[in-house]
Amino acid sequence: MDSAPASLGHPAAWSKLLETYRRRPADGEQGPPSLGRLIEAAGRNTTLGAMYPWVSMRQLSVSTENKWGEWGHAPLPAMFARPEGYEVVGRDRRGEIVRMTTHDPAEAAAFAAGLVRPDDDVRPVGPHAWSPEVEHVLREAGWHAGRAVDTAGWERRLEQDGFRSHAAAEDFLREFGGLAVGHGGAGITRAREPFDLDPLLALGEADRFDEWSEEIGHHLFPVGELDRGHAFLGLDEDGELYVVANWPARFGRMPDAMENLVLGVMPVRMPEPE
Repeated sequence: MDSAPASLGHPAAWSKLLETYRRRPADGEQGPPSLGRLIEAAGRNTTLGAMYPWVSMRQLSVSTENKWGEWGHAPLPAMFARPEGYEVVGRDRRGEIVRMTTHDPAEAAAFAAGLVRPDDDVRPVGPHAWSPEVEHVLREAGWHAGRAVDTAGWERRLEQDGFRSHAAAEDFLREFGGLAVGHGGAGITRAREPFDLDPLLALGEADRFDEWSEEIGHHLFPVGELDRGHAFLGLDEDGELYVVANWPARFGRMPDAMENLVLGVMPVRMPEPE
């Protein structure tokens, strides 16, 4: 993942990212879709250019802050340079997923700008209303409104193994612990992967969780595994859901993180050290 140093302003941040991904076609040739041309068009857009850009796994998006800790809160809209054109995926005002593909990077940037909502951090108080598909998947796995399972056994075993729990993890496991979702197939910006919300699957991995907790500056506690053991799932004290593997990536903050996990939204990967 790439971004510009936090000290840079918006124009400099876009310029720095463009230098990394610029592809210069031969004179007189427009060339195929490229991430460089998409970054250039997005940086010129009035709305997008007033925000900070970031790229994770070939996904271009924007944030009001130039730091990884804020990027995963709003992984959509996401912009891509595909072989068949520039693609934008996001949510409209009703929360429905919308897509568009075009050969014009400026048109893609304009569409993405129309989906940006700087007030996303303002969250309603009260029970979360899941999208119909996510509610169906969770109910099929055994979830129901008001679900509350006993987490004491999990916490005792994990603390004996070197983990330390926190309130956000306890709340998460009380509602979702023990659920397993085995579905796959195409998702919104990544393939959907099965996941198992059994925290004991991380027994023996306390050192790995401690190392990544220190790296990101947050306390990660295991809540399950992703893709049949290819990675673990961890939750921090603020309710952020992470992929824990050889690198950390963020699905966002609960309850939005559960929507992203179920529907196949690409987690935002931590940038490589410079």
